[in-house]
Amino acid sequence: MLSVVAVGDVRVYRDEPENTFVHVRDIIKGADIAFCQSESAYSDKGSMGSSGPRGAAPIDLRGYPAFAAAGFDVVSMASNHIMDWGRDALLDAIDRMRRDGMHPVGAGKDIEEARQPVILDSNGTKIAFLAYCSVAPVGYYAVPRRAGVAPMRGITHYEMLENDQPGTPCEIMSWPLPRDLKSLVDDVRRVRQQADVVAVSLHWGVHFIRAMIADYQPVVAHAAIDAGADIIIGHHPHILKGVEMYKGKAIFYSIGNFAIDKAAGMAGDTPWKRTRQRIFKEHYHVVEHEPEAMGDAIGGFQDDRQYSMIAKFTVDSKRINQVSYIPIIINQQNQPVPVSPSDIKGQEVTRYLEDVTREADLNATFRAVGNEVIIEARDEGSKQMKKQAAAHG
Repeated sequence: MLSVVAVGDVRVYRDEPENTFVHVRDIIKGADIAFCQSESAYSDKGSMGSSGPRGAAPIDLRGYPAFAAAGFDVVSMASNHIMDWGRDALLDAIDRMRRDGMHPVGAGKDIEEARQPVILDSNGTKIAFLAYCSVAPVGYYAVPRRAGVAPMRGITHYEMLENDQPGTPCEIMSWPLPRDLKSLVDDVRRVRQQADVVAVSLHWGVHFIRAMIADYQPVVAHAAIDAGADIIIGHHPHILKGVEMYKGKAIFYSIGNFAIDKAAGMAGDTPWKRTRQRIFKEHYHVVEHEPEAMGDAIGGFQDDRQYSMIAKFTVDSKRINQVSYIPIIINQQNQPVPVSPSDIKGQEVTRYLEDVTREADLNATFRAVGNEVIIEARDEGSKQMKKQAAAHG
């Protein structure tokens, strides 16, 4: 039997970066394979000219040692910030990780490399990882002869509920871009022939808004599982989202922040930052901080950021036999700290996850066993599944 652990968004910019994961290092290193998602490209190359007005994290290698010190084996580079400093920084960061024994996935020198899987053999069992991004700016997606991230883009449509009433609310609908979904399905089917277990990582979804799952997400997740994926690992919203069980396979819509530092150079008053603050104040009603504090907190954007997890699955006889998570609280030093499911803080994490799962009409249930929480299916009749089934006739 072997174990695989996965954590969400990581961006480390601090002195003594090796201490970022001091509380969880034994868990990460104790797993046979450990996965994380990198928000930024760690490099001393590149140019900010490619990033536009996004207030992107600057080139800074100070946080890079945290990855190896923690013991991560596979690192998703399919982030909406990974190209903030251009092609040279991305490719240098990929080479750097490979030299240091890590396996980046989800980005590359062109679309062919970005879509390549990472396949690791652990005690005779082959575990494959694929990674894609749905939320990158224009120009960040890889194409033939241009570097970037593997795309799994969405299409958004805004339908006025009362088209004769200007200024009234609209319904927001989204679908996966068909050619991207076909490529993802083809990738999964191909790697299914090479590996015993297939994990698909997706940088996707609606950031900051509690519980909300975009229409395109279940379509993508279900298609990936139908093609042969065994587990879906989602991130990007910076908060935990609900969990779904589909055909016995777990879909983590977001496993939250794990360690997000504010990078040097991201502070200060800029037009980009003022625009973002206005958007948050007017539309992102779940945000707990005053908008002037937005982005200045070390760990993230709202009080929900303190809840996180280490997702875990165990493999026996070359198939996943159990999916669980270890509750995590992000402390004041922006370090992930494991908490027992029976502890008050551990109960808070599970209660929050139960709530957002129920609010999204997903069907996972959670059962504490020792230091972990086992994830199981309540039924196969969730609203999301019914909605997708109806959409497909």
